[in-house]
Amino acid sequence: MVFSFLKQKSNRVYLDNAGATEIGARAEHALTEALFIYGNPSAIHKEGDIASRLLDKARNICAKILNAHAYEIYFVGSGTESCNLAVLGTYFGFTKNWKLETGNSLPHIITSSVEHPAVLEPIRHLEKEGKVRVTYLPVYENGIVKLNDIREALTPDTILVSIMYANNEIGTIQPVKEIGRAIEEWKKENNRTHTDYPYFHIDACQAANYCNLDVVRLRAHLMTVNSSKCYGPKGIALLYKREGIKVDPINYGGGQERGMRSGTESVALASSFAEALTDSTELKEKESVRLRTLRDYFKEELIKNISGISFYGAFDEYQLETGNLKLKTELRLPNNINIRVPGILSDEMIIRLDTKGFAVSHKSACASSESDGSYVLEALGASREEALQNIRITLGRSTSKVDLDNLVKAIKEIKEKFGK
Repeated sequence: MVFSFLKQKSNRVYLDNAGATEIGARAEHALTEALFIYGNPSAIHKEGDIASRLLDKARNICAKILNAHAYEIYFVGSGTESCNLAVLGTYFGFTKNWKLETGNSLPHIITSSVEHPAVLEPIRHLEKEGKVRVTYLPVYENGIVKLNDIREALTPDTILVSIMYANNEIGTIQPVKEIGRAIEEWKKENNRTHTDYPYFHIDACQAANYCNLDVVRLRAHLMTVNSSKCYGPKGIALLYKREGIKVDPINYGGGQERGMRSGTESVALASSFAEALTDSTELKEKESVRLRTLRDYFKEELIKNISGISFYGAFDEYQLETGNLKLKTELRLPNNINIRVPGILSDEMIIRLDTKGFAVSHKSACASSESDGSYVLEALGASREEALQNIRITLGRSTSKVDLDNLVKAIKEIKEKFGK
C-alpha cells in the first residue's frame, strides 16, 4: 500500500515542509551507502573503527556548517529530544554547579509564548513541579518578541533564555543575533563570563534551510537542528553545546556522545543528516529567492480569488531597534504562508484539500491531534474561533507556480461550496 502511494506521489502536491521535508537525493544516497556499515562505533575492532570514522565525518561536517568544534556537536534522536536536553539538561546542570545570588529564589527561565511544544512542555513541567520560575514573553502582531522585553526580564537568577529562530506555524524570524548580544551585554554588566548563566538556546529546526546557523555570530550557547526539516531522514537531530557550559544528560546508559546521550549512534542517519545539512547550506541563497518569489505571488493570487481571506504574521521587512541603530531584517521564512478562510474549520479544509491532492497543515504536527485552535495564533491576537480556521502552507524544493495556481483554485472551490 505504501509503495503504491509513493508511485502515485507525482499526482499530489506536498506543501507541509514545515512538518517534514522529503529526503533529498544527496541525503538518500548517503543513507543507502551507510546502511551497510553495521559495526558499533563504540567497538574497538575494525568494523567498529569504520563506523566510528564515518560518525566522526558526519560530526565534523555539521560542526563546520555551524562554525563550531566537532566536540560541541551531539547527535540525538529528534528535534524534540534536543530541545528537552537543552532545557532539562541546563536545569539539572544548574542544580549541581551554581548557587543563586538572591537567597531562596527559584532559578528563572525566559521563553516566548509561541515556542514549539518541544521547548514549552519541558519548561512547563519544571514550572509545575515548582522547580523554576518562568517568564513567557509576549509577541506582537508580527509574531516577534521585543528586545527590551528580554532585557527587562533578565535577572541574577536567570539560567536559560530559549527563543526559536523561526516559528513553525507562521514562519516569523526572531532577532536571535540581537538577543544573543543583549544576553552577552547583560553578562558583562554583571561580571559574568561567557560560560556563566544565563545560557541562550536557539531552536533552529525551521531555520536550517534559510537562515545563517553560525553559532559564534548568533552568540548561541545551545542550538537545536533537526534533520527531518532540512531534507534529511527522521530519527536524527543535533544539539550544539558550547564548550565549557554545564548541561547534564537526561538519559543514562552506555555513555555515548561523550556521556551526553547514551544509546548506540545511528551512523547511517548521522551521515545522511550531514549531507542534507550540507545540501541545504549550499542551496540556501538560491532557494530562498525562488521560494520568496513564489510565496509572494501565491499571496497575491489568494487575495484576488478568495474573498475574506486573512493572513497571520507580517510579510514585509521590519525595523529592528537596537540602541541607536535601526536595522531592516526579513520578517519570515521565504516558504511560509499562514491563512484563514472564514467559515471553514482547519481540519475540514485540510481534509478536503487532501482529497484534491494537496497536503497542507494548520499547526505543529506535534500538536495536530489537539482539538483546540493554535495557541500561536491566539498569542498574535486571534480569537479562539479564528484560531480554528487557519491553514499553514509551506513550500519546498519541488513546489512550482502551477502547483500554487491549482491550490488557489482548490481553496476557492471549497470555500464557495462549503463555506458558511
